[in-house]
Amino acid sequence: MIKKKSLTETKGFACFALLFGICGLLLMAHHIFSYENILRPFMDYLIENKVITNDKSGIAFLRMFTNESNILVDIYLILYSLGIFGSEKLYKFTHNELLRGAVTLNIAVTGIIYFSVLLPSSNTFPKEVNGVSTGGMWLSNVVNIWDHLVTPVFFTAFWFFPVVYKKVPVVKNALWFLLYPICYFIMCIILGGIDGFYPYPFLNGRQMWEFIPGLKGTPYNPVTGVFLLVAVVAVLSAVFFGVGCALNAIHNAMVKRARTEDFNNAVDR
Repeated sequence: MIKKKSLTETKGFACFALLFGICGLLLMAHHIFSYENILRPFMDYLIENKVITNDKSGIAFLRMFTNESNILVDIYLILYSLGIFGSEKLYKFTHNELLRGAVTLNIAVTGIIYFSVLLPSSNTFPKEVNGVSTGGMWLSNVVNIWDHLVTPVFFTAFWFFPVVYKKVPVVKNALWFLLYPICYFIMCIILGGIDGFYPYPFLNGRQMWEFIPGLKGTPYNPVTGVFLLVAVVAVLSAVFFGVGCALNAIHNAMVKRARTEDFNNAVDR
């Protein structure tokens, strides 16, 4: 294994990572608070026009995959920085590429979906809702950019700086990465069946029913609805698996590059 201290192993980066993680958690807390105290006055209109789907509470926002993936990144960065500052246990824990890869996969998918689906079709900074000024929501809009753009780009870029200079099994690790997203999908479906809140329409069999040609407008069939959900989870899992394999391949390529550089430097000496 190569012993190499990269930029991400310095205390300067650790300070940045610590501040980034703390800021992320504070912004997430604001996100929940602003929903309860700013968005709820527009609740009836927003739900009726499908601007938002959460009619429960700010805490229910924690079921959004975007928020969970951001929280995992923030916690990881805080623990990572503490490991660099001297905690041997946290250093070993955060330098496990299986853990770091899983966290990276979740936030990378969040960013990919935002860039490919949400960004082209959304108003990033809406000035009003139903003629009512959203001036009080300006920080919520900043949080939206932070969670969907800043954090995914930063943490995915972090993956290009290996903290362990050892190649990883591409497929095996990608399969382990699937544990969290699959559990997430299953829990969302179960909790949605209990309280009626689904963070995304594709996790609700009845809502999916209305999107599919030939089924829309016909009586809902629970058995077919279950098959739809299984198909959705399978497709999403395949996407996560593909991205996970790509991340592992990138890691191995960066390790190979570092080894080549070390060998060339040794020859030059």
